[in-house]
Amino acid sequence: MTRFTLSDFDELGVRAGFRYDLPGYVGPTSSVEHLCIAEGRVQEYSIRPGVKLVLSDIVSHHQYVAAAASTPQFSAIVMLQGRALAQLDANEATRLVAQGGVSIACRDAIALAALHPAGQRLRSLNISFNPADAAADTPLADAVSKVMSARGGRLQRWGVPAHLLQSIEPLMQSAWQGTMHSLLLEGVSLQVLAHALAGCAQAPARATRISARDRQRLEQVRERLHSAPGADYTLAELAELACMSPSTLRVKFQAVYRRSVFGWLRERRLEVARDYLSQGWSVQQAAHFVGYRHATNFATAFRQRYGIAPSESN
Repeated sequence: MTRFTLSDFDELGVRAGFRYDLPGYVGPTSSVEHLCIAEGRVQEYSIRPGVKLVLSDIVSHHQYVAAAASTPQFSAIVMLQGRALAQLDANEATRLVAQGGVSIACRDAIALAALHPAGQRLRSLNISFNPADAAADTPLADAVSKVMSARGGRLQRWGVPAHLLQSIEPLMQSAWQGTMHSLLLEGVSLQVLAHALAGCAQAPARATRISARDRQRLEQVRERLHSAPGADYTLAELAELACMSPSTLRVKFQAVYRRSVFGWLRERRLEVARDYLSQGWSVQQAAHFVGYRHATNFATAFRQRYGIAPSESN
């Protein structure tokens, strides 16, 4: 069991921009940084590009607050045991309770704080998805972009089904290592993300206002993707073309075209590839022409979209 001081927590939270404080502490301030505020385990894993998992099992000796200016990302939290109070910006605080879930979707940098009472065992799972670090051309990025469309941020509770709680428990005490452990982590993480995203989809987000000028700029981006689907794009480059920030482009493109930027591009790529396959091109030729580096990835996407293998379409 590891002893965690205030300095230890600050070091763990620095990558996510979190700082820790002890509200109500009345002891000597000279030694507060080295005060043991909790004991237990905190484990961090990188599941895939852009997806981080943190497993915590600690006993809190002092009440503490974790605060940050949250960066644009989506987080799904499952509280297995214990309780906390979370607040996004100046909104009403949300209670995190045992066997409950909460999701945080931040399109913009926004203040986030969570109060953890003393004298309790806290067991939790936290999955964060950062679109800027993730592979853009994925269904997961599409799904996350939809719930990040509201200006500012959203903090929402969602129900955690019993079977998902049962799936999470082995992560907290698994003796597996290597490939088997990685597969277990990824499988459960994706289940949690799916349920958290489904919970967000049930709550209506505020409509995004799009000006006539923004629509023209968005159409320039769409036309670029339409005319040259095989080019290698980044969100930053397309945002520069639209004279917007990457987060604004992501949200406004989704609002106008009902798809994420790279979701729209993927659809266009598959459409063009299908046309060339019907003209007798090989799967490898069609895949490379529309921007896929690996024919196997193209074949998987094609089958998901059209229900047949690309080799069956010519």
